[in-house]
Amino acid sequence: MSLYMTRAKLSNEAFKGYVSNPQDREAAIKALMSAAGVTMHKMYFSVSTAEIVTIAEGTADAMAAAEMVIGSSGTTTGVEVIELIDSKSMTAAMETANKVVSAY
Repeated sequence: MSLYMTRAKLSNEAFKGYVSNPQDREAAIKALMSAAGVTMHKMYFSVSTAEIVTIAEGTADAMAAAEMVIGSSGTTTGVEVIELIDSKSMTAAMETANKVVSAY
């Protein structure tokens, strides 16, 4: 499983919903991600940039499914999913790249 940071740009409709019907949106998104097989560790809001940022863990296809549902809801105008890797994995990738660079 991989770790992902997701940034979703909120639409005007999302903010209208937040104001007219205040509720815990983190719980709803966590439930959606869980149904898709993704574990959401944390969710943050940035009102000044109109974004939601999540840190979640899952497979690429599970993340894609969750993001498609969120994207189709009309509450976002763009979604960016960034895979995160730890230092140990990055070092292993560097070592592999060093071994295969001559084939390029």
